[in-house]
Amino acid sequence: MTDWGGRQYAWASPLVLGLVLAAATALALFVWRQLRAPEPVLPLSLFRVRKLRLGFAIQAILGSAMMCAIYFVLIYLQVARGVASSSAGLYLVPLAVGLTAAGLLSGPLTARGWSARTFTVSGTATAALAFALLATTTGPDTSLWLIRGELVGAGFGQLVGQLILLVQSAAPAHQLGVATTGIRFFQTLGNALGTAIFGTVLARLYAAHGPGGDVSALGRLTGAARGEGVHAFVDATQVVFWGGAGLMALAALLALRLRGPAAAKNPGGERGAPEPVAA
Repeated sequence: MTDWGGRQYAWASPLVLGLVLAAATALALFVWRQLRAPEPVLPLSLFRVRKLRLGFAIQAILGSAMMCAIYFVLIYLQVARGVASSSAGLYLVPLAVGLTAAGLLSGPLTARGWSARTFTVSGTATAALAFALLATTTGPDTSLWLIRGELVGAGFGQLVGQLILLVQSAAPAHQLGVATTGIRFFQTLGNALGTAIFGTVLARLYAAHGPGGDVSALGRLTGAARGEGVHAFVDATQVVFWGGAGLMALAALLALRLRGPAAAKNPGGERGAPEPVAA
């Protein structure tokens, strides 16, 4: 639905409406089955714990935003800047450096009193700022070192792993494993939806304002038409990055609500594991 709607098929077409109905039906059947299964894949009782609800939501948003940053920066480099696909991946090295540096610093910061909640609030706010910088500075001639620097400071390193620890600390002991796999499920779901939705936004914006009517036609344009197409593509990319900034701002607001008891009691009166280990 998110991939075809508005591009290959009209939003009101029978096929897209049928996909909407199929998705809603499948979700209803999934919830019905989880309520009755003796060992559900995703126990709905987890959503009674506030930290788990918020952790799952933030992880889904993070999945969408990370895919937005990675995928559309690569597309921008290839389409607007002419970087070869074999070389574009190297521009993500600063992002990997930032993730690694944040991971190395998390230990000393934790020893100084930083909690998983603190990392989550700081990481989501930093990521929102990085997306805002990408949206305002990315243009046809932007310094590629500036793009690299913004990816270094994207804040994702403060979130990867910390959200798992947060969920593990809040999950009832007998549901620790399924809570851990659950948060990975929501990240994967966010990845898929983020790519499809942001891709649709970019394609529709370019089709409305760019020459050729389709992003794929940009590579065949020359001269003034090529320049007009690149500017239209960059404008659409900036909107996508603003969307990423909005998502991470929403995640920051959710992160601020991460308060309350560490875990819900299970039927045996146990609590979540006091020292969880990220998978």
